[in-house]
Amino acid sequence: MSEPSTADFSQLHQFLQKESVLTIATADACGPWSAPVLYVADISAEPFALYFLSSANSRHIKSLPLDGAAAVSIYSDYDGNWQSIRGAQIHGTIKQVAEESRAAIAAAYFTRFPEIQGLIDSPQTKQEELIGAAFGRSHFYRVTPSFVRFTNNGDSFAGRTEWQL
Repeated sequence: MSEPSTADFSQLHQFLQKESVLTIATADACGPWSAPVLYVADISAEPFALYFLSSANSRHIKSLPLDGAAAVSIYSDYDGNWQSIRGAQIHGTIKQVAEESRAAIAAAYFTRFPEIQGLIDSPQTKQEELIGAAFGRSHFYRVTPSFVRFTNNGDSFAGRTEWQL
């Protein structure tokens, strides 16, 4: 495990901008739960922030503790080459985005995922209409990291870099 300077997030930032699915892990009275969501990374935030769109009634949001503590992970698709394995395991907090920040985050999110904006604005089928309406009622949430483990087998087998933030 390498000991980077806290300013050396360049490989992690590139990875976060390339990938698109974040898995949220929470737990409730029924037990552990995980859910995949599309995200957009803001690497201008120190060290970064991740934003996703979700229903306030979804199990992964409803099961967040009051302090918003959760674990999330992001992994690249495996392409048959062990050196291509890359992923981030993140512990932090998840909080609903304040209304005054919503427009800027929505712009970044829908620029990255115009097909979601299309489902909301111009559904083509009844199914898309239902999905778009659900997205339209959803909220943006921010993941603020407190610990990050970045695995990059391209650097070395089980190559990991960790940051306690």
